[in-house]
Amino acid sequence: MIIMVGSLKGSPGATTVSLALADRWPVSGGNPLVVEADPAGGDIAARFALASGRGMVSLAAAGRRGDQPPQDLDEHVQELPGGLEVLCTPAGAEQARQVVTELASGVWTLLQAAARAQGRPLIVDCGRLDPLSPTGSLVRAADVLLLVMRPRDDELSQLAARMAVVQGWGLPAWHVLVVEGPGRAESHRVREISRVLGSRVLGPVPYDTGAADVLAGRRRTRAGIGRTRLGRTVAGIADALVATVPVEAAPPAPQVRRELPPLPPDPVWPQAGSPTWTEAS
Repeated sequence: MIIMVGSLKGSPGATTVSLALADRWPVSGGNPLVVEADPAGGDIAARFALASGRGMVSLAAAGRRGDQPPQDLDEHVQELPGGLEVLCTPAGAEQARQVVTELASGVWTLLQAAARAQGRPLIVDCGRLDPLSPTGSLVRAADVLLLVMRPRDDELSQLAARMAVVQGWGLPAWHVLVVEGPGRAESHRVREISRVLGSRVLGPVPYDTGAADVLAGRRRTRAGIGRTRLGRTVAGIADALVATVPVEAAPPAPQVRRELPPLPPDPVWPQAGSPTWTEAS
């Protein structure tokens, strides 16, 4: 199972969501691996003082050498406190873009084969999905795409402008994951967005600084995020994703996957200050 996590604008928390999903992934769904594939540069290695040369850099080098045994994946993986395993991307945008481009141009096949051999789902943090991002070919391989966004007019406008592009990727499933801002309860906005996008809308994901600090390496706790608001919300989303897409599916076949309801045609998106969402008649 491959889950891509990204955004269309800004930085609404794709890395935090990716780590939280992996942390709360159900045991029945396999042992997830977080792949940091943000061409703008990675954050996880710096957050947790990990080795910068081990991860996507070493995996890309293995791909150039032609190393393909699935068991070699463990040589590139690093472990966070609590046991979560990650493939990190370097912080610098130039080097990060290079290794993500290499991943998209061939190393991805190696990574997929290794994860499949170990029965591991991949949770891939793609960062911002702009038209020039090298992650475009990776997204098309996803079982599920999660577009992380805040319910703000500028981000909704980006979604409206690129709706046809997202639909054109032909993914088995994609969702909009709405995250709250500080001091705001966004349930009413989620309901408004759901009137347009239906079951594609997930959330709201709470603004939880305590849990975010744990996932950013700024805070240590024995309990992890399981009892936090963020942890409980993301656990429900993870359970739903595992139930939607088979973890150990044979080569993709339409009859194996449960399709989501089609998107309503021609959504009318709100202008700045608009209080409601409607569908075009």
